[in-house]
Amino acid sequence: MTTDKTACFFSHENRAQLRKEQYSLQDIRILNDLGYNVTIATSFHEIPWGCDLYFSWWASGSILPLIKARLSRKPIIVIAGGNDAMFYRDSLSGIPAGYLATPWYKKLAARLSLRFATVVLVVSHFMVDDVKTLGALAPIVVPNSVDTSTFRPSDGDPSHVTTIFNLYDHVISIKRGEIFLRSIPIVLKAFPDQKFVIIGDQGNAYHRLLTLVSGLGIQASVSFAGSMQNADVVSWLQRSKIYVQISDTETFGVVVAEAMSCATPVVVSRRGAIPELVGSHAVFVDHNDPRAVAAGIISLLAKTDQERHALGAQARARIIDHFSYEKRRAAIERIIEDLSSPETRRDQPRDSA
Repeated sequence: MTTDKTACFFSHENRAQLRKEQYSLQDIRILNDLGYNVTIATSFHEIPWGCDLYFSWWASGSILPLIKARLSRKPIIVIAGGNDAMFYRDSLSGIPAGYLATPWYKKLAARLSLRFATVVLVVSHFMVDDVKTLGALAPIVVPNSVDTSTFRPSDGDPSHVTTIFNLYDHVISIKRGEIFLRSIPIVLKAFPDQKFVIIGDQGNAYHRLLTLVSGLGIQASVSFAGSMQNADVVSWLQRSKIYVQISDTETFGVVVAEAMSCATPVVVSRRGAIPELVGSHAVFVDHNDPRAVAAGIISLLAKTDQERHALGAQARARIIDHFSYEKRRAAIERIIEDLSSPETRRDQPRDSA
């Protein structure tokens, strides 16, 4: 398709990280599908002037494309998709994170981006109140999505209990990585041959977690698979008996949705947007209690393959019905069409959804 329409997709993540972000990749695909010539930018100097549309992920980083969009008198859609737009405190320690823990200049950038964007999108209803408090006039809920044709069930024999988090201290804290590891010895008492896989970058907490695994005596049962390409993540999720994500907060929970789309049963916390994502198609646990996490895993391992398959099929149906790529594409297309109509287009922030 040839087109004269131009769009800039911006994210302050580096390009290597961007290639791993399914939510970013899908939005770039959406813009291409809608007929835009898309420029991908990760720094201010890469952002073109005068694009027909600017489309930017993350509240604070969006200040950079906002400057060029406003000076070019062009619309900008800002996706407030992460904790940098949330008033988050750890449920146990009370330690602030997200917006509360960012430097003043990032706080200011987030507020300016959310106040002066043409449209602000949030990825869950969970985010709406905080984003409004930070200045967004009328945030629109457009959930993240899953490519259900890629993240689909396989005919293989699932074997592992899998979780995904990068092995950095701040990530492990939010994802309750140590709680997950401490649940494993309890599971092994009931299922001594069960294997567990942790996928994610081997960051500054990697050796500390290795020490914890050794101290728990579970070295033979736990594998740290490291970082991997998106296609490899799909195959791991397809081969997993259970996917576990016991985060203390999530603004959406993309990997949970991807696991469900692969018909893999999930064990999750009741925090953040996870309940609105999974509905009734998950095992909920107390994410601060290793015994509760273990009990949730054991409850699924105790089921037959056929029973887990049935649960997975129901979970996949929920993703197809509510969180497919096609759903997000259609929602974004409607928003862009609204921006493009002579009656509604303006170079000021919208006052209503």
